[in-house]
Amino acid sequence: MVVNSLFHFFGGKGGVGKTTCAAAAAIASAEAGSRTLIVSTDPAHSLGDALTKKLSAKPQRITVHRGELFATELDATSALKRWLTPRRKTLRTIAERGTVLDDEDIDRLLQLSLPGVDELIGLLELVRLARAGDYETIVVDTAPTGHTLRFLEMPETLHRIAVVLDEMQERHRFVRESLGGAPRADAADALIDELESDAQELAAILRNRTRTTVTWVLLPEALAVAESQDALAALQRDSIAVNEVIVNRVTARPRTPCALCDGRRSAERVAIGDAVKTLTVAQRALRQIESMEAEPRGVAALRRVATKIRDVEVTASRTKTNGRTKAARTKTIPLLGAGLEIPSSVQLLFLGGKGGVGKTTCAAATALAQAEHDPQRKILLLSTDPAHSLGDALGIPLGDDERNVPGVANLFARELDAARAFDARRERYRDAIDGFFDRLRGESRFDASHDRNVMQDLFDLAPPGLDELFAVVSVCDALVPAVGKTAPGAFDRVIIDTAPTGHALRLLEMPELALTWSRTLLSLLLKYRGAMPLGDLARELTDLTRGLREVGVLLRDSARTQFVPVMRAAELPRVETERLLRALKKLHIPVPLVIVNALTPPGCARCDRLAVLEEKLLTRFPATLIRAPAIVPPPIGLAVLRNWEMTWKTD
Repeated sequence: MVVNSLFHFFGGKGGVGKTTCAAAAAIASAEAGSRTLIVSTDPAHSLGDALTKKLSAKPQRITVHRGELFATELDATSALKRWLTPRRKTLRTIAERGTVLDDEDIDRLLQLSLPGVDELIGLLELVRLARAGDYETIVVDTAPTGHTLRFLEMPETLHRIAVVLDEMQERHRFVRESLGGAPRADAADALIDELESDAQELAAILRNRTRTTVTWVLLPEALAVAESQDALAALQRDSIAVNEVIVNRVTARPRTPCALCDGRRSAERVAIGDAVKTLTVAQRALRQIESMEAEPRGVAALRRVATKIRDVEVTASRTKTNGRTKAARTKTIPLLGAGLEIPSSVQLLFLGGKGGVGKTTCAAATALAQAEHDPQRKILLLSTDPAHSLGDALGIPLGDDERNVPGVANLFARELDAARAFDARRERYRDAIDGFFDRLRGESRFDASHDRNVMQDLFDLAPPGLDELFAVVSVCDALVPAVGKTAPGAFDRVIIDTAPTGHALRLLEMPELALTWSRTLLSLLLKYRGAMPLGDLARELTDLTRGLREVGVLLRDSARTQFVPVMRAAELPRVETERLLRALKKLHIPVPLVIVNALTPPGCARCDRLAVLEEKLLTRFPATLIRAPAIVPPPIGLAVLRNWEMTWKTD
């Protein structure tokens, strides 16, 4: 796997401008003389939109003033197939040696679709591209925060795979040595060694400051700074250094007094000051980019982004900006109220879209309005984004346990800890496996110790994303008509604040994939049916399969499930939202309307120009629109959310 490229990752919350900053950096790198490749690893690619060039999984040359620049959007499914094909025969051999599976079972396992494959194969594909193209620099436009952190945990995943395969291979070694055969490494051992070696080298690359640089991008907003603190702390725990923090889209000083611009600048000064205090450490630069009126698209516009980057100037007392030290008084422009009317039959309501468009605040405002409009309906507001900000938006502390929202008796909120939900189910599964194999060992002469380990490890190696699905299964259990529950505390409606587009779609598509996993595990268990009653283990897997099936039925029931996309009136969010609408149509999930968030109200000349551009982008948009105005500071807390929602209006 030897590769000498420099890897430059761009991370951050969705919608902060990672793609724009990464593309600008890639152009600068190429024009400085480095043969450069920029790769998008976000399932909802927007790199091609930013470069105004149709991209594919094959690197394509991008014309720049000088130097060599190539760009590609990672196709994770094809990448996995490319990796798996030459190794399939050896993996089959290991499975034949290490389990009681027959050829049909092994083929089924090797052909399983993998939720979260973009995270599973991402780093290996980056290394393959680097080696194949002999690139000096690889710029990586990553998925939003939570999924970026998973992506960078790939070396540990590879290590776990190597351990599982080694346990399977151990049965073969034991049998061979028992029959007097001398220890002899073969292709199976070589593959295990390859995986372990790759895991170690990838880990070494990520932790080497001379090989890997990380730029973290955020907006000058309180929620963005808070999320960045958590993310940078997680990277530090993994010994991955963040070399640079970019505060993007800092509001320029208006030529005339403007309530919106001056209010933003006042709030941004506070946020940037917090970023200086909490995100600045030794060997980490803090820089900012001033907002541009026109969304930067194409090489020429992206090149200008790089010229706008400048260091944040810091004094002992406060952050200096080019603006005045006092801002004009903030006010909002009153608009007609627009209640978000959802049919009473709907039990599951998703709000999603491109990162950074305001999904969380829109979901919070929607849930609050619906709870107060119908106090007899018990509502759960749930965040499934690994990088939660729902508690911040509501202004209350939240965790994985449902908490009543103060002052609203019928509204509860929760930030779902998918890993915790998955671990709980995994422990029940492991306990059931232990009980089953303990009985099998006591009542049969068949030695199944290796199979016990393999069955446990198969669940340990569930791919990224499966935990999110299992967690949502547990939430959907609370919907009385959905699964026939009558227990007290069940909810009438669950409103879900999703992860950004690509991962929200993954969640919606996952029941079928997860069903395949659970059915496969159940079929493996049936191999032992003649030796022992299946007991708790079979019941556990059967309950899992039933729950996944019921979630799938719920998601496909247009009377009970709807999806409300949230977007901003800018080109990249608009294009991504149109793709989301097409994807939801294929999944037969109805979309009653689209919320357009943070529309610019009348103000200074710059604001007026932006408002005209926004209206032009919304012309002939293929959906009914609800318009939500921009306010400063951004809506946080129940009172502000309630008042803000009352200013929404419909087309």
